[in-house]
Amino acid sequence: MAPSESTSNSIAVLDEIDQEIIRLLRIDGRMSFTEVGKRLDMPEATARYRVQRLLQSGVVQIIAWPNPEKLGTPHVMIVSLIVENDQIDAIATALEQMVEVRFVAITTGHYDIVADVFFGSYTEVTGFFEKLKCIPGIIRHDSHFILRLLKAEYKYTLS
Repeated sequence: MAPSESTSNSIAVLDEIDQEIIRLLRIDGRMSFTEVGKRLDMPEATARYRVQRLLQSGVVQIIAWPNPEKLGTPHVMIVSLIVENDQIDAIATALEQMVEVRFVAITTGHYDIVADVFFGSYTEVTGFFEKLKCIPGIIRHDSHFILRLLKAEYKYTLS
């Protein structure tokens, strides 16, 4: 099934050309259709059609990844929460609404929710914890500041 034929409940099947297009776009998400076509030995129009099909089907997203340090929020803290079972979705939604929270996930295991929180200075942390205290249903939380980031990339495999 081609990506454009996939429904929200089906899994897209990618042929070798789709996989090569994705590989190229992972290297440079701004690569022109002309360059994609040249590298894969296909007409520019075919490259354009196939890239647009991958995008429209939702199989591929091309995004910009901002540099927190250049944007004034170089300090990152990971917050892990244990919450009341009937409050998991509400608490996750409350965290999603906070501007300093950039990642929220509902998880299994010891913690129910994990979030990444970005700060410009350590003095902003107090304000975040004041907001956290106002959210009902949080039983306990642990926080960990990232002192040195060694790797930050999300590379999903195609197989």
